[in-house]
Amino acid sequence: MDDDTQDLCTLWREGSLATGWAMPGDWWTPAVEQVIKAVNRGHGLTRACMALGDARARAGVGVAEGMTDLAALFRLFGSANPPLTALRAFASGWAEAGFAPIGELRCEDPLTGLVSVAYLRTRLAEIYREGTAPRHCLVVVTVTVPDVWERVAALLHAAALLREVFPLGDTLVRLGHGRAAALTTRPRSKRLRDAGVVEVVALPDRYRDALATLSLWT
Repeated sequence: MDDDTQDLCTLWREGSLATGWAMPGDWWTPAVEQVIKAVNRGHGLTRACMALGDARARAGVGVAEGMTDLAALFRLFGSANPPLTALRAFASGWAEAGFAPIGELRCEDPLTGLVSVAYLRTRLAEIYREGTAPRHCLVVVTVTVPDVWERVAALLHAAALLREVFPLGDTLVRLGHGRAAALTTRPRSKRLRDAGVVEVVALPDRYRDALATLSLWT
């Protein structure tokens, strides 16, 4: 990535976070660079925005949140809103991926086999709609090993322990680099302590606040 693209990427991300993007660790995707380069070149924007819409849908990002994110880029270029062609392309890419058969969308982290943050977002939305959020909590394990390869091994160990401790259908998720968690109604943490730092976090009253809490770990 050249310096100009990197600078725009950083400014775009900051602008998106300021307008409500909930998961900082899920923001970057190769399609981000495609869109920036297309805007700079003055051509190829339709294809790039379709690719971005596809990537956002596959990450579990809603179409409105994705369009708000796209608008943050165009504000850097002095436009109040993205061009209609860019919005249409984004929506088209999002729809094609968002309404694809479920089996085609990856919901598991390929390294640990735990579910993705996108899946956890969906599960949280379900329990808030059901009104059962007060009965749930997140048991978060943070691996503190500094060496990258040792950290990978420790994360795999933490994933295995989570499966042993929560074997009965709880949602087990990889939150980000060096973190894994269980969404559960039965908080247990003692057996997880040799895997890393363990926190038991009650879910907040509102779904929006739960997403903000997740952003602290991704």
